[in-house]
Amino acid sequence: MLCGVAGTDITPEPGLVLQGHRNSNPSHTVLYPLEARAVVLEETDTRIAIASVDAIGVTLEMTERIRERVESECDIPGGHVMVVCSHTHCAPPTIPFLGSMEQNQAFVKRIENSVVESIQSAVSNMHPVAFGLGCGSVHFNINRRPMPGQSGMALNYGGLVDRRVRVLRLDREDGTPLAVLFHYSCHTTTKSGAEGYISPDYAGIARQYIEASLGCKALFFPGCFGNIRPAILSEGGGFESASKEQLEACGHELGREVCRVAGWLKSRKFSGLNARTRSLKIPYGPPAHSEDEFKAMVKQPRNLGAKHPGAWAGRMLDLMQKGIPSGVATEMQMLRFGPVLLFAIPGEPAQEIGHALEKANRGQLGAEDVWPVGYANDEVGYFCTERQHEEGGYEPNSFEVYNHPGPFKDEEKVILKAAQTLARG
Repeated sequence: MLCGVAGTDITPEPGLVLQGHRNSNPSHTVLYPLEARAVVLEETDTRIAIASVDAIGVTLEMTERIRERVESECDIPGGHVMVVCSHTHCAPPTIPFLGSMEQNQAFVKRIENSVVESIQSAVSNMHPVAFGLGCGSVHFNINRRPMPGQSGMALNYGGLVDRRVRVLRLDREDGTPLAVLFHYSCHTTTKSGAEGYISPDYAGIARQYIEASLGCKALFFPGCFGNIRPAILSEGGGFESASKEQLEACGHELGREVCRVAGWLKSRKFSGLNARTRSLKIPYGPPAHSEDEFKAMVKQPRNLGAKHPGAWAGRMLDLMQKGIPSGVATEMQMLRFGPVLLFAIPGEPAQEIGHALEKANRGQLGAEDVWPVGYANDEVGYFCTERQHEEGGYEPNSFEVYNHPGPFKDEEKVILKAAQTLARG
């Protein structure tokens, strides 16, 4: 198998509003650069490409534009291209939701151009590679689901959390590392975007540490961390935004662990390169409010995380006039390369969904590990389990942030069924 890897800086000038944390203040400082990375793998007449981007998310339209150009310019089928996002809340807006923010078209275009250029550069410099697969652990993440009797985010020490750090090292024939891919499950919200600092959060700091230590490119793959966040605690015992020192501590902890694991891996030759995509619809449950209730919310606006009070209710009234759809159209994708099977999930999946997906697909297509990857190719909202919908809390009730009329329904079943269909062909 052959591999090429490349990357580029996508950092904007300060002054743009950053997406996440219901923010409206302009940014003022670049704390760490935003970057795009791409890895391309080739076996016989098959190629796949994966881009890792420092943004809160991408839309399927953005992904499709990238795919069209890559297919035309790089001879890689569009369905063989995956775009994953670090989900940092300290980058300009790229998805037209989350507080009614509009996409920053200049930043969107910069991402698309940079991803295509990075894939082109990777294709032009391919090397035979061997793979080393391993796992470590890092412990700054915690479940944020409410405790019994509460409704807000809480330090849920008894909640499920995945502290594994999955590492895939790709080596040249002389044994030196060409690229390191690493996977971790924790919201990249260590530092709040509302403070005005442009940053890739802990993921970019870890990437920088790895690249400086190992002398190769590194790509971050986000896990299923819809309900997982950094355990940065306030004096009162709740969550707060990290200091620069705390942010760097998290990034360096992850970077050191990736380097430790990568250092003892023995690489082997692997065959097996495959890519499949599948369209799917995430179904809606009943609308959260009646038409009369939406009208009352417009007349007496209240903050629902929109651009101004009542905006979401007004949009839902317009949607009711046209007819509320049965769900949201999106896609899932599977890539198998060497020992790893990747599933791209188009939103913010709960940790439990990631574990269920792994369990159901172990051993498929001869892969040795399954990486569920959230925030990939599209971002349509939070994906929760049936139990989480019953319990309530932020994630099941965040539908207004994504301009949905109500919560999703049976999304875990839809995602797991799609993954099994992809793995089994």
